[in-house]
Amino acid sequence: MNYNYRLTVHVENAEQTRMETGKVLQLPKNKTVKETKTKTFTTLSFYCSTKQECYQQLSKVRTEHTIAKGKDYKKKDKFEKELYNISWVN
Repeated sequence: MNYNYRLTVHVENAEQTRMETGKVLQLPKNKTVKETKTKTFTTLSFYCSTKQECYQQLSKVRTEHTIAKGKDYKKKDKFEKELYNISWVN
């Protein structure tokens, strides 16, 4: 499928996810365990065919997460507005 738009959303209070690093840790008594780390994804990115699909995906994200708002008062165009972007991808 041909994707022409990308939706990028910054979320607050994102859940932490556990990921395996690929390393194997050596424990006492010759036991091995795969190493895991936690990571917080605060930026979500989606590829869509049309702008309308981007806005539909944005409404789904709104139901599941809290979208971050701009906190830097020096950036007047982003201050206290939801931080998301729809960009055209070649």
